[in-house]
Amino acid sequence: MKSTVKAITSRLYKAWQKAVLRARLDSYTRHLQAIAAQRENDFHAERMLHRAVSATRAKLQSL
Repeated sequence: MKSTVKAITSRLYKAWQKAVLRARLDSYTRHLQAIAAQRENDFHAERMLHRAVSATRAKLQSL
């Protein structure tokens, strides 16, 4: 009887632990995707700013 309760308790704990770890992994994955998207947005913003600076310098030099 005691070993059966211990086995059930062990299985429940492992199942709970897996659920917690899966939830944590999902959360980390969502955070990494958000960071990657932000970096991509930053890269595009930097390219646009660089083009604007280059165009402004060109106009300034042409005056």
